[in-house]
Amino acid sequence: MVIEVGNKGNIALAGSGGVNNLVELLYLANKRGFLIMVFISYAAANKPDKAIRTFQAMEKFRITHDSKAFYTLLRALCKHGDVELAEEFMLLNKNFFPLGTESFNIILNGWCNISLDVVEAKRIWREMSNYCITPNATSYTHLISCFSKVGNLFDSLRLYDEMKKRGWVPGLAVYNSLINVLTRENCLKEALNLLDKMKEEGLKPDSTTYNSIILPVCEAQKVEEARVILANMVSEGLDPTTVTYHAFVEVESLEVTLELLKRMRKAGSSPNGDTFLLIFNKFLKLEQPENVLRMWMEMKKYEVVPDSAHYIVLVGGLAKCGSLVKARELYDEMRSRGFIDDPKLEKLLKGAGKK
Repeated sequence: MVIEVGNKGNIALAGSGGVNNLVELLYLANKRGFLIMVFISYAAANKPDKAIRTFQAMEKFRITHDSKAFYTLLRALCKHGDVELAEEFMLLNKNFFPLGTESFNIILNGWCNISLDVVEAKRIWREMSNYCITPNATSYTHLISCFSKVGNLFDSLRLYDEMKKRGWVPGLAVYNSLINVLTRENCLKEALNLLDKMKEEGLKPDSTTYNSIILPVCEAQKVEEARVILANMVSEGLDPTTVTYHAFVEVESLEVTLELLKRMRKAGSSPNGDTFLLIFNKFLKLEQPENVLRMWMEMKKYEVVPDSAHYIVLVGGLAKCGSLVKARELYDEMRSRGFIDDPKLEKLLKGAGKK
């Protein structure tokens, strides 16, 4: 069953034969889960107020909105960017749903991993203390993740030590965050040491663990070191993911890039539109329009259909590289395929033509 939200906010049940009345649907479904799906759908459709009203209406239909439904609503709001509203709703309802670690963790995760707002994440951490709520392993995992994503190595390690002192056992997500921030802060040796320590403690690294090292190493143009890490990853029985391949296609030569595309297809992770955008940007940055056009032909071989983003990158990049004839040709092709005119590209093409 799929819940659809129309442009005016009306709820419809896909495949329901035209039954659109909420009350009638509820009567037919006669399940508490139906309204939960409704407010999740509203949250996903960027209609948080209607999501909240649907939750509040549960009692009118003699359906108990217990803590499980309450947490589901908070998660749905946070997931779709309404973290501030979710926090406000949590505090407004503290008499009905007492504040606790679980509810605060939902908000903390919103600020840490969805909005990635360090200031708000720190504030929520202090609020937990103000309400005498003790952080648990999940709380530390969220905040360490946040600090690692913004490159705050000191606080990431401080929280890791504090977490262990309080008796919480760091999980794989914590180690992945720490390994990533150590690598990004040019501490590859320490990151690899932490990887070994993680194994000693019985935790098995996953593809995310190795990608946490490979991505920043590739970004630093340390290709040989990245290849060694990839070899270690494969030796442990872990297959490279699309994220892994994308890290390498951004830094490898034309010949190696072509080989990587073949390996992606063979591994079942066929190149997609994002793959070719990364490749186009790489060669345009290197001012190698001939390689860009070669990869444009390869893109067609892999049956990847170009969208407006591909044309905009190609036309703009080729024009700046001086390949005006091809740039204009691709711009005409872009328009013929129904994509809207781009004033910036038109200005760029006209300006380049006058030089």
